[in-house]
Amino acid sequence: MKKSNLTPEQQTLFNANFNRRAYDKAKEPIQKAMSESKTFDEFWERIKNYDRDVEFYDDFTIITCEVELDRSHMETEGDYVGVCFYIKWSDETNTGTFDKVALFSSEPSGEYIADLLCYINPETCEVTEWVYEA
Repeated sequence: MKKSNLTPEQQTLFNANFNRRAYDKAKEPIQKAMSESKTFDEFWERIKNYDRDVEFYDDFTIITCEVELDRSHMETEGDYVGVCFYIKWSDETNTGTFDKVALFSSEPSGEYIADLLCYINPETCEVTEWVYEA
């Protein structure tokens, strides 16, 4: 995944709405469920308490799983900051990997609607694609 070059305004918005510790804390139970599951159905059951969705393809499945982040160490003025993990589940090997992560925040709208800010690399947390346009 390629790293996106951010404008100063985008970098400020990202910094205010992202905290690596909060992200890692949100990712940990999803990672654990993925690594302990031997089948898609087992993984799906383990993440049943999250807002989740699924798209089936020929050889793999994409599972989305939304998690609200702890904002206590963020500078955001938003009432909601969350991530959506895109998990690619291989039907052949019955294993999952994080494909990408979307970062959402209600800060830009100032309302209860969370805007998609960007996509980040699931491992490095570098912004790979900036989406939000003010």
